[in-house]
This record gives sequence, structure tokens and C-alpha cells, in this order.
Amino acid sequence: VITREEIEMSGARSTQEVLDRVPGVNGLRNSSASALDKSVVVRGLTSEVLLLVDGIPFMTSSYGTDSMGAPFDLRTVPLESIERIEVVKGASSAVYGSNAAAGVINIITKKGMEKSGGTILIEGGNHGWFRGSVRGTAVLSDDVKVTVGYTKTQENAEINIRKRPDDTYDTATDYRGNDFVLGVEKGKWSFLSQVGDYESKWNNSDFGSTNYSQKNNYRRFQLNYIDETNTARLYYNENLKDYFIVNTETFNKYKDSTIGATYSHKQEIFGVAGVWGIDWRRESSEFEGGAGNIPYDLSRNGFSPYVEMSVPVGEAQLDLGLRFEHWQVDAGENVNEFIPRVSLNWESPSGKLWYATAGRFFAMPSFYQIFLPMADEDWGIWGKYVSLRNPDLRPEKGWTYDIGVKDQKAKNPWSLGVFYIDMEDKIYYSSEYDLMTNTTTSQYINLSEYRAWGIEAEMKFNFHENWSYTQGISWTDADEKKEGEDEWTRSGMPRLDLSGSLNFVKGPWAVELNAHYYADREISGVTFNNDNDNIFLMNASVAWKEGAHKLILSCTNIFNKEFVLDSEGYINPERKFILSWQYEF
Repeated sequence: VITREEIEMSGARSTQEVLDRVPGVNGLRNSSASALDKSVVVRGLTSEVLLLVDGIPFMTSSYGTDSMGAPFDLRTVPLESIERIEVVKGASSAVYGSNAAAGVINIITKKGMEKSGGTILIEGGNHGWFRGSVRGTAVLSDDVKVTVGYTKTQENAEINIRKRPDDTYDTATDYRGNDFVLGVEKGKWSFLSQVGDYESKWNNSDFGSTNYSQKNNYRRFQLNYIDETNTARLYYNENLKDYFIVNTETFNKYKDSTIGATYSHKQEIFGVAGVWGIDWRRESSEFEGGAGNIPYDLSRNGFSPYVEMSVPVGEAQLDLGLRFEHWQVDAGENVNEFIPRVSLNWESPSGKLWYATAGRFFAMPSFYQIFLPMADEDWGIWGKYVSLRNPDLRPEKGWTYDIGVKDQKAKNPWSLGVFYIDMEDKIYYSSEYDLMTNTTTSQYINLSEYRAWGIEAEMKFNFHENWSYTQGISWTDADEKKEGEDEWTRSGMPRLDLSGSLNFVKGPWAVELNAHYYADREISGVTFNNDNDNIFLMNASVAWKEGAHKLILSCTNIFNKEFVLDSEGYINPERKFILSWQYEF
């Protein structure tokens, strides 16, 4: 769990940067607020991470529109709206659902305050960085609260985001975002809406300098009823993305929308504690593009009953879960899948919690991956580009296994775990060049298999009443094998991830020094001057709080080091100094 206080102290500018502090989670890519969608890599996987916002799945049905293949964009969850973040790696519960081979990220947003009041935030930094926010709650009666909020984000300097083999850079030039929140709470009922937009501009150094722009609009609405035994939700999510090359007829317009309902009920099942429920969601995706791209307007309906119960086994507890997913798909085959999960937990007399978990996962391909609507293009002397549709693209399936022990009650809390992932039909973006015809052919295909194993550990040393140090370590060894081939190919993600955080708290002062080290990595396909160098980055923050006022001075990438992160040439964040003032009223 990442608390609101930890988020504020981190000096992070985005949800992505906060998640990068978790062992086994990599959120370094994209060095500015603009350009590509912001996502994370968990245990070497991107599209197989399930994002929940207040318990509701939040993903687009057209993901794959950038090389990351991200199923969500964390820019639609502004940092100022977050109360805490819960990260569950490995096989998720039957209640959460599919798309969770690597894990689940559940973002809990802020609710109304206990009494009327609010907060003001003003934040500025170099590279034209600005963030301003105001949020307030009016308590109208004993059980009625109304909360409103607005956040504005801006970054308007040239920032390098991608390095080319010829040592030129793609640069972000401007980013502007707005986010509005309205929440109403009455007893067991609540309504929450979040509406926002952001615009990104950047220059691409391919074939000279080309100016790109991307405009995004998002809307989220949810109606909740929650009591001691029942949870019911109605929700609607919508994402619009307009991507175009400035002053040309080349453009792509995407519209993804999801309407859904979920209900769960806690009760005894066969004499033991349990929960059962049902989820329904309808995903729709529309695409329109210029320069001969092929439009589509498609939808699919998902229906998922589930049950989970806890069975005492001596002094241990056995959790059993089963979920059934049925998908009715436009222009494709219907899909039926059972998703079982089993977990055995035992707490020793000394307070250590031992666990072993095995669970199946299942992930539908996106509409974009299936239909790949990009038009064939002739680049003249640079050759020809051909995109191929794949209506036979299969869902990803597999199992994840976790075993470990943790002691959160110790003076120095710690955890240690081992995991293994075995996936069939992993979806892969294939791009092959034919020298004879000078043609590049691209298509989404299913790999034969993907596998990964690793170790994750964390320990917090409370060695003084004012001082503490937290050390995290993650080792992930991932391999994949293409269909029809016998050889396994190593994943390009770093195998070793070390993170350390030194904290000092005394009176109104709080200081943090945070370091991140990625090692044993391998980039294939292209060559950069420092493509396989290990990555070492250090951040720091100093906070002072007195009464209703709080000041935070933070610096990311203190030594201003540059590293090429992947085969696409994306680099890590540049050095940033940020001064933040918060006021509670």
C-alpha cells in the first residue's frame, strides 16, 4: 500500500512515477508529461496488468496503439485525486477478474472530508512545470457530503524523450491538462464523476523533424451502494484520443467506452465465509483515420459470475475462488473461460505470514491488435510499410504461482517471495523487413509461450526514532518463444531492480533520499552508445509542515544522468526541481 503521505513525500509528478518505487514495478519510460500513454511494467509484462479505480476495471479496448501496448493511461488518474494505491502482484482473486497475469493496481481516490473544508496546492519547477489544484468538501447534513475539485497541469519546455541511433532526439514541446472532480455521498450511496482533458505536442526526428499532437478527453462516472454485506456499482468510462501530424491529413481518432455493472454479496457458503457476485461490461471501440486507414466500430459484451470462500484448514486458511468469463464479440468468435484460484495462508505464533498461491489468468486481445487499421504506406526510397489484420488472434492464457513469507508486525517489517508465470498465446507485435522487396510487414501475432520467474523482497530498518531505511529488490528472468521456433529469446527488461529509501522525520521536518538501480539488461535490434549500461538514478525531497501549511522541495534524477531504456530509444526522466506549497482550510 502506498499512502497519501508517501505520495506527497516522494516528489513524484505522476502516478507512474509513484508506482516505479514498488519492487518489481518499472515506470521509468517517458521522461515528460507529454507524448505516449503512461503505464508501468510489472514482472516484465505491460498489457497483462489490471488497473482498478475505486474497484472498477479501467482499461481501453483499443490498446496497442503505441509500442508499449499499454491497456490504460495513468495520466487519466491525476496524482491529486489519489488517497492511496494498493498493489497486488501475482494471481488476483476471482473477485477482481481477468487481465491480471502480473498483478492488480487498485487506485483509491479521495472521498469527502469529515467536516467542511478543503486543500489548495500550487507547484512549480524547471522545464516549465506547473501544477495547481483546489479541492473542497461541503458537509450539508449528518450523511450528505458534496466534494468538488479541479487540477491543472502544465509543462511547456523542450524535453528530450527519445534518442535515435544517429544521436538525434525526439522532443516533447508542450503539455496541458485539466481534471474536474464531483462527488456526492449520502449514507450508503455515493456518486463520483471525473472529467478531464490533456493535449500533448512533440517533435519526431525521423525523416527530418515532424510535429505531432495528441488530444485526449476522458470521463468516468460511477454510482455505488455499499453496506456491510452488499456492494453494487454502475459505471461508465470513456476515452477519446485524437492523434495527428501537424499540418497534414494524417490523423487517427480513437473512442473507447465501457458501461458496466457489478454486484457482490458476502455470506456463509457451505458454512464458511465467502463472497459471490456477478460482473457485466460492454466494451465499444471506434476508429477513424486519414490517409486511407480502415475505420471500424466494434463492441463486445462480457458476463462474469464468480465465487470465493475461505476454508479453515487446521491453523491455516485455504482461499478458493472460481470465475467464469463469457465474451460475445463482434466480428469474432465468442470466448468462454474458467479462471480458478487457490491460496493457502498460515500465520505462525511469531506473527510471520506464510502463503502459497496459484491462479489462472485470461486476457482478451484489443480491437486494435486484431484489426490493425493502419493503412499501407509507400515511403519512396525508404521502402513500403504493410499492416496485416489478424482475426484469428487468440486471447492470452496461463498460470501464475507465488510462494513467500512476510512479517509486517516485526520491528523491522520484511517480505520475501518467489513467483513463476507460464503463459500461452502471448500477443506480440511482429515487424519483419524483406530486403528483396524493401517492405516492412507488421501484424499482431500469438507467441508460442512466455515464461518468467523471479524473486521479490523488501525490508524496512527502523534503526532510530527519527531514521529509517527501506530496501527493495526484484529479480525477474523472462523469456519468450515465437510460434514455430524452438529457441527461447530473453526479454529486454532489466533482470535486477534495486530500490532504496532513506528517511528522516523530526518535528515539522521530513527528508527522503531515494535511489533506484536497474542492472543486467539487454537491448536488441538497435544500437545506442549506452544501450546496455546499468541504470542508477537518485531522487531527494525535503518537507516542512506547520499547522495548515506544508512546503516540499524535491529533485528527481539528482545527477542528471541519461539512459536509453529500451529498443525504441526512450530515455529516463531529466533532472527536475519542484517546489510545492499545500494549504488546508
